[in-house]
Amino acid sequence: MLRRSGVYIVNEPQHADDTEEEKTTGSNSESETKLNMEEEGGAKTVDDMTGNTDTMPVDTSTPLPGAKPRKQKQKVPSVYRSALVKLVCGIYALIIVVLGVVFAVATSLTSVERVHQYYLEVFLVYLYATSLGILFYFLLCLLSGVKAKNNFYDNNVRVSVRNDGSVNKSPTASPLPVRASPDDKTPLDLDKKESNAEQISLAAISYQSHFELPPPGGVAHVGEGINFYLRLGALAFAFGSVTLDGLHIATYFETITTETCESEIFILVYVMHLLFTFVQTFFIFKNHKLVINKQKPFVRFGMMHLMATNICVLIVTAVMETNEDYRQQNYSANNTTTRETKSCYEEVTLARSASPYLFPCTIIYSIIGAGIIYRLYQYIGVRIKQRWPSHTSFTSSAPTGASAIDCDKANKGLFLGLLVAVFTLIAIATFFVFESRLQDMFTAVKVLFTTEIVLMFITGVGIAWGYIRLSKLKFITSLFLSVDSVLLLVALAGSYIYLCFKLIAVSSSLQGNIAGILSLITTIFSICQITEQTVFILDGLCRCAENDNQMMQKPGRAVVTFLLVCNLALWVVGMFEVKKTRVVRLHEEFYGILAWNIITHLCVPLIIFFRFHSAICLSKIWYNAYQKEKTA
Repeated sequence: MLRRSGVYIVNEPQHADDTEEEKTTGSNSESETKLNMEEEGGAKTVDDMTGNTDTMPVDTSTPLPGAKPRKQKQKVPSVYRSALVKLVCGIYALIIVVLGVVFAVATSLTSVERVHQYYLEVFLVYLYATSLGILFYFLLCLLSGVKAKNNFYDNNVRVSVRNDGSVNKSPTASPLPVRASPDDKTPLDLDKKESNAEQISLAAISYQSHFELPPPGGVAHVGEGINFYLRLGALAFAFGSVTLDGLHIATYFETITTETCESEIFILVYVMHLLFTFVQTFFIFKNHKLVINKQKPFVRFGMMHLMATNICVLIVTAVMETNEDYRQQNYSANNTTTRETKSCYEEVTLARSASPYLFPCTIIYSIIGAGIIYRLYQYIGVRIKQRWPSHTSFTSSAPTGASAIDCDKANKGLFLGLLVAVFTLIAIATFFVFESRLQDMFTAVKVLFTTEIVLMFITGVGIAWGYIRLSKLKFITSLFLSVDSVLLLVALAGSYIYLCFKLIAVSSSLQGNIAGILSLITTIFSICQITEQTVFILDGLCRCAENDNQMMQKPGRAVVTFLLVCNLALWVVGMFEVKKTRVVRLHEEFYGILAWNIITHLCVPLIIFFRFHSAICLSKIWYNAYQKEKTA
């Protein structure tokens, strides 16, 4: 390989901490002197709770002879100030969530037709207006000029190799050569006697540059990041949520009873929620790697308010939808024609018809939004230490060895999964034929139960085989309980609650009904399958390839692909869960209309989210499990 003198541009930003190294080599540039003066005039204190460093000025002036020593002001320690801000923000978020629960429940328990109390609506308008103000401040002021990047490097580091064998490096490069890891294909060994050109090349490659981002008072997109498919799911569920908001707004023009049955500001509430959902989705989709190291008290307050708003939307939606469905069913069951005034529940609007299918979108979106916002909150004030690896090419902005996404070793699983998906679509089409055209709801529900049982059995076998295959990969304990794992466990808890309620009701009321027997079998299979699948996913998220052979063979990738498609099929089937329970009324008769409505409206969205998020986690395993462990 021909070696030439010249300048190689390496992707990495300048860092002020390395200016002392240049000072020892005799460099007296104007920029280095300025940086050294700034470092001598300040002392750094480390925030143990957040990992950030704050620069505090130090009084270096000496008192005059004979003058009394001047007492220095005792400043509040950085650790104490940060802990106090976190405590205040946490209490504020707790108050917001408590008020959301109280206002929603009070409105549902005390509401009477045509008598409105506006405390819930005013509270929601406050949440949405404040959240929009915070989001616009983040987007227009805090992030002004900050570009989202896929890597951590900027074009600022220069390494020049000359014909005489000397190597000139930038101030940010490490002064000592660093030996490459054993996994590198070109290990560094400067002690060996090699040719002059080879020594020049190795000397240039051996210098690694370390830096921290973001700098004090800065913002950077260098956080852990959120799975792309999870963000895509947030976008899809946000679309369903704003669609339901639009249908609620359209009810003002759809019926003549809207003016008397709805509060005077109900349109404002739905418009504000629609705008909040749209702006927040744009923010989290673009800035999911955001790390902020300035205006930290206000940023912490803003993030905590956004998280509390998402939790309140989740609670209010579940409670109010339960109330509306209960009153609608109660009116239908006790319908009389002797009423002098027209009931608000007499006309079924388009929003009420679509609500059983769209309100889970609002709840699932709120769960995802709260999880991503909390992740951003954890990264406030954190300094991410990065370095340019020794095996990185001088002409590339990303480390070598990054493999492209393809379907290698996954074709069998993909086609088997597509076969299962076709079977599921045929079953759903049969369901609609029996329900709509033949008006035979019991047969339609039996088709869905049978489809679900078959899918549970197939995926259970696939999970057992996939666990055997993936157990060959390396297990990394540091990846346990990531954001994806926590969201999956939250959905699992809701699924367990719902399935246990169903199991008790069906076991106690079973009287030879075929639909009831199928419901019992489906419930038992569901409990076993979601338990097995959760263990498999949590284990798979911590796996990675140990050597090049595993990267090439990709053990278990076909099974992971198959399970991913099967979970998408189960997700589609789960969308009809509410309709199944309304046909098989064993649960409703056992618990009562109100209690069963509360159970379904709180837990069914979590079941739907479990299936969807399982597919997201499996897609993450599909790619990350067959890459080598990333080293610092």
